[in-house]
Amino acid sequence: MRKWTQNMQKCNEPMRTVLALLALSICLLAQTAGPSFDGASIKISPPLDSSSGPVYFGEKGGPETDDPGRYTCNFCSIGGLVSQAYDVPEYRLASANRLPREQFHVIATIPRGTTREQFRLMLQNLLAERFKLVAHREPREMQTFRLVVAPGGPTLKAHVEGEAPPPAANTNPANRVPGVYYRVQGKTIAEFAKLVEAQLQRRVTDATGLAGKYDFDLWWSEDLDADPSAPADRPTIRSAIQSLGLKLETLKTPLDVVVVDRVEKLPVEN
Repeated sequence: MRKWTQNMQKCNEPMRTVLALLALSICLLAQTAGPSFDGASIKISPPLDSSSGPVYFGEKGGPETDDPGRYTCNFCSIGGLVSQAYDVPEYRLASANRLPREQFHVIATIPRGTTREQFRLMLQNLLAERFKLVAHREPREMQTFRLVVAPGGPTLKAHVEGEAPPPAANTNPANRVPGVYYRVQGKTIAEFAKLVEAQLQRRVTDATGLAGKYDFDLWWSEDLDADPSAPADRPTIRSAIQSLGLKLETLKTPLDVVVVDRVEKLPVEN
């Protein structure tokens, strides 16, 4: 009897092992599945055609917007989608290979009550499912900038509530010199630093210590490096900053970087 019982126990051991592995697989699947959209479509963007009206680029909708139940992204690259999914600017994406340049139209239906953080997880899962995206985060030292007050002090124009803006020197786009025009009222230095960060594709922090709001009337050329024949007196972004009595200081800072380990060029079928 004892020998029969021992034999039965030996026979049950493989079965228990299989059941344990199955339970573990189900558990891991439940953990990695994560939140998902109610439905999503990803298609290659059509050729650009503005003959029937303005063409919309970029993301629209989602949590904390006027359309929380629907997200769209037109003419969006893989890099742009990964940037949104992991909440880092594109200059903080890294990859051993160049990311695909193809552009896509994305439409997704979002469950009611979804938070911004849950939405990003949904987008991460969608990219993993459709593009086989594999990515991880790691710290890397990168060149960054601090916006500080230059010697001599700031020459910023303090914003006066209700004051009308001065007339623009040139309102005809056809006669404008190509470049970036930043003509706004009532903006903080921190908001201006974000604009500079987007232009330089490097982190820019506000270290001026200047509070309050200011009026800006700036423009700078973006093509001086690309076009040697451009007039030397055209302002650069650095000279525009200097005209405000500010300057950029360079430093090295460890930043959170998203490394794309693998991604397919085209998505799987919807």
